[in-house]
Amino acid sequence: MSELFGTQYFGFIASSFGVTLIVLLGMTIWILMTYHARRKALAKLEAAGIKRANKT
Repeated sequence: MSELFGTQYFGFIASSFGVTLIVLLGMTIWILMTYHARRKALAKLEAAGIKRANKT
């Protein structure tokens, strides 16, 4: 592992991991925001008397 930090490729490797981390965090935040928006919209529709269809 210590050889990795001394190589000429360390900047490339570190930036690759950094970009991947940023993308994954962004996607997770986007999914959570969409989830909460959909839950809020469903609650609003159900409060207005519109029910979901039964899957029987």
